Amino acid sequence: MGGMRALEWAVGHPERTRALLLLATTAAASAEQIAWASLQVQAIRSDPHWYGGDYHGSGEGPRAGLGLARRIAHVTYRSEPELQVRFGRSAQAEEDPWAGGRYQVESYLDHQAAKLARRFDAGSYVVLSEAMNSHDVGRGRGGVRAALRRVTARALVAGVDSDRLYPPSQQAELAAALPSSDALRLISSPHGHDGFLIETDQVGALVTELLA
Repeated sequence: MGGMRALEWAVGHPERTRALLLLATTAAASAEQIAWASLQVQAIRSDPHWYGGDYHGSGEGPRAGLGLARRIAHVTYRSEPELQVRFGRSAQAEEDPWAGGRYQVESYLDHQAAKLARRFDAGSYVVLSEAMNSHDVGRGRGGVRAALRRVTARALVAGVDSDRLYPPSQQAELAAALPSSDALRLISSPHGHDGFLIETDQVGALVTELLA
């Protein structure tokens, strides 16, 4: 969503935007991105404690649904090779997947789900997911290419080479359509979409270059 907001600022207020870094984002949510997010929203809304979104004060919100949404999301944030190298088919310590136990990757997803459920609001998750699904910088502006031509900021566009949620092909389209952008830059990372958070040295170099 950060990349989507940055793009909206540059298109909607070009006179106020001097430099623009678009990292692992897109001009418009794709069908696959909408599909992944809609599964997460449905997981939350299917929780019996969702109560149509009016769960505050009920004593128990849709924590199970939120946890399931996070599990789905987290798989898309990482890459298949990374998950295979880290976990493979190994069982969680002292657990037997053939007797009701978990694989290590399942334990990892459970941990991520529990962390988010403790600190995040399910309704906010739904609203943010639906906002990202509706993202289309060209809506009401004559299409994506016409909208991107409004940008006057110096622009740098980058993607993560292993990102399967926001693949580099989407950033390549942005780089080609933005008047002030040069060639697409790629962050090398095994971590998938989360590479934009993990590869701080590479991201820092991009920021330094843009603001030089």
